[in-house]
Amino acid sequence: MLCHVGSIPTMQKTKIATLVWVGLVAAPIGWSISRLIQDYSHELPPVPVLFPVLVALLAAVLFVGAYEVRGWVRERRHDRHLGPLRVARLLALAKAVELFGAAVAGAYVGLAILAMDHFSVPMGRDRFLMAGTVVGASALATVAAVVLERACVVPADDDEPRIEGNSED
Repeated sequence: MLCHVGSIPTMQKTKIATLVWVGLVAAPIGWSISRLIQDYSHELPPVPVLFPVLVALLAAVLFVGAYEVRGWVRERRHDRHLGPLRVARLLALAKAVELFGAAVAGAYVGLAILAMDHFSVPMGRDRFLMAGTVVGASALATVAAVVLERACVVPADDDEPRIEGNSED
């Protein structure tokens, strides 16, 4: 979401409450879809084994990106491999992964809740553990995205005048 400071458009930080709400809304949707699949096929929906690994890898990439961006923004290390356009792209990626991670975590919480009914069967335990792994990896990716987004915030310099509306004397 964009807001304007004077005539300069700025981007607002994503609120943690927004991410919690996305996860809370996605949980019953994930449970409902899983329930429909279970009613149709008479077994719980499968959880891809590679999915939590890929989401955790995405989280690692975002943490590395946050480290690089923090050094570029706060320490004024203007390297050639990281420029303003790449930082803006990383910010857009971070904002997308925040919502993606919260939604996936919520949806797989719904699947885990459904799998708890079948915990006595090995397939139910496997689905519950895999869904829990996906929830953990998605939560990690969401945290990494929030860290990257916060790293992209440029601190105000004391040397530069601040833009405070029309404060003409």
